[in-house]
Amino acid sequence: MRSGRGQTTFSGKTWSVPGFLGRWADLTGAGIFAVLFLALVLQVVRRFVFGAPAAWTEELATIAFVWVIFWGTAFAVPRFAPRVRRTLYALGLAALGGCFLWALPGIADYLRFMMRERTPVLDWPYGVVYSAFLAAAVMVVLRCLAAIVRPEASDEA
Repeated sequence: MRSGRGQTTFSGKTWSVPGFLGRWADLTGAGIFAVLFLALVLQVVRRFVFGAPAAWTEELATIAFVWVIFWGTAFAVPRFAPRVRRTLYALGLAALGGCFLWALPGIADYLRFMMRERTPVLDWPYGVVYSAFLAAAVMVVLRCLAAIVRPEASDEA
């Protein structure tokens, strides 16, 4: 069994959710999205019309949001055309790389700040201890950029 971007292959054949299960997956995803939407609408009405917000609607919307994202990733993305999948993959990589790129100055600043604190036994500066995070963030940015520029090379890695 090999797994590619959004689709699983068995012996070179593309596998997708069969017939009625695919329909069930679509309806379940739509139901989760409906719960998300209704929780948001209810929260807005309770907050701005009645002046009494309900905390449970915000939590329910957050949980439904997480579920709809992962449900959609599991069942919807594999059915897109290859070109659309590549575009979605590139957008995801751009978002991930952009987040890490945006965080780099803050990470470097934090490491500079932590240079004054030291580990209890070895007496190493915490800035050195956690510098691996800066290296990892830089590598995530570079790998995302490389996978966007040359997606065929990232398939081999």
